[in-house]
Amino acid sequence: MAILIRKWEMPLGARLSFAIVLTVRLLAGGPIRPPDEYQVKAAFLYNFAKFVEWPPEAFQNPLESFVVCVLGEDPFGRALEDVVGGKMVEGRALAVRRISDPLQGQGCRMLFVSSSERKRVLPVLIAMNERGVLTVGESDSATSDGTIINFILEAGKVRFSIDAAAADRGKLRISSRLLSLAVIVKK
Repeated sequence: MAILIRKWEMPLGARLSFAIVLTVRLLAGGPIRPPDEYQVKAAFLYNFAKFVEWPPEAFQNPLESFVVCVLGEDPFGRALEDVVGGKMVEGRALAVRRISDPLQGQGCRMLFVSSSERKRVLPVLIAMNERGVLTVGESDSATSDGTIINFILEAGKVRFSIDAAAADRGKLRISSRLLSLAVIVKK
């Protein structure tokens, strides 16, 4: 009797969402319950790191860690460490750093700008003035203020928009697979 195994025919967006939820649930341990907003956002940040290509000059050496910085009040708690702990991206160990001032952002490859900083998003980006930093926000006007990716809550679900022009200015190449899941911001 022949058994036919079919390739997973679920659309990429559904597979990515499923993988994020499954990752969060497995990492949380204990009873399985729906992930909260920031557990989902933490999983998205990890996946953003996998689907964006940084310019070679963004890293000083091949062993340098991939640093995810959180600017402002930290809404993640332990969720971000739980998701990225022990993981690698392009052979680089992932590390999380919390900063209170953009001038502390030296070496950040991904900068999450907390909603507590929504009034100073543009000054933060100007102060960072560093190429090769994926900026991620969560305010209503984040992408219009210059962040590359912005989280959006729609009907209780976490979605995101991408400003491809801002990514180009930062010399970042975003995978077409990630772009297909996003709302594309055009200015």
